[in-house]
Amino acid sequence: MKRIKRYFLSIGLFFILFGITFYYIFSKYSLTEFYLSFQKCNHFFILGAFFCVLLYLLLGAIFTKKMFQAFQTSITWFQSLSYNCIEIYFSAVTPSSTGGQPVEAYYMGRDKIPYQKSTVVILLNTILYKLAIVILGLIGMIFVPKLIFQNGWFFTFLMLLGLFINIVVIVFFTCLIYSKTLPQKMLKIGMNLLSFLHLLKGEEKKKKEENMNTIMKDYQNCAEFTQNHPKIILKSFGYILLQRICLFGVSYFIYRAFGLNDYNFFAILFLQIAITQATDCVPFPGGVMAGETLTYQITSILYGTELAFSSMLLLRGISFYFLVFLSSLFFVIYHFKSSRKRKEL
Repeated sequence: MKRIKRYFLSIGLFFILFGITFYYIFSKYSLTEFYLSFQKCNHFFILGAFFCVLLYLLLGAIFTKKMFQAFQTSITWFQSLSYNCIEIYFSAVTPSSTGGQPVEAYYMGRDKIPYQKSTVVILLNTILYKLAIVILGLIGMIFVPKLIFQNGWFFTFLMLLGLFINIVVIVFFTCLIYSKTLPQKMLKIGMNLLSFLHLLKGEEKKKKEENMNTIMKDYQNCAEFTQNHPKIILKSFGYILLQRICLFGVSYFIYRAFGLNDYNFFAILFLQIAITQATDCVPFPGGVMAGETLTYQITSILYGTELAFSSMLLLRGISFYFLVFLSSLFFVIYHFKSSRKRKEL
């Protein structure tokens, strides 16, 4: 119950920040200005931006379904898509994107997916996602440093801090998957803490400890399977890499929609990755406020000051708010559909 209340508080904070952000934006800029700019856009490219978001969701669903198939666990395409939408939605509405994976794991558990398998899939998804960001970010810094490092010391600091945090997360989660002792130690620490807080009774603790050995064996079997089948990991990384490029590609389609072509696809891609890294270390739900501020700063360079506001609204509106809205719809449909099935059983 406390966890549910916490999520509702996070959702409330998200909408409060959303309201403050757009109140600030429209107090400084005219909605009429945006409307006139939008009318002049090439709407074919705007549709391309929306298509990138849909392709992003599809590739995420492919990754999840293929990974569970590798672990001999069958899930439907609707389940796979819904799990990804749950992760996206709750990551967006919780500070520092901390809520997505726990809620995703909870709904996988409700569908009777073994905890040890779902944990490996979720951790791998996070590792490969962060790895894609780090690799693309480093490529951008190496090949177009003038473009990446021209945005002021504060942006550069946030970007490098985000890069460092992503690397730490990759190392830590990799240890969680492949270490034979770390996951077990963390579970023991967790149970001891619950016992100390009188949330776990003596008899219940003994049963949990007995079950833990079996769970850890299955968990390590899943981890060893990925170690022994590197082709599966490489294919999975390919899906995740394409997925990230699709979402970052939204910015290129918006850029072309305004009739601009001074910067190529890769320059815009690397700039968008830099924004993502910079917002990764901001402890607001979905990087709200920070995302708009940093995006406006970058679009001022790409589009010029006249189009910066309109391009920022389109870019954030499609790549973030439309994605979150679409994910919330899938989450609501999936939640009520799965709840109805549970009642029928």
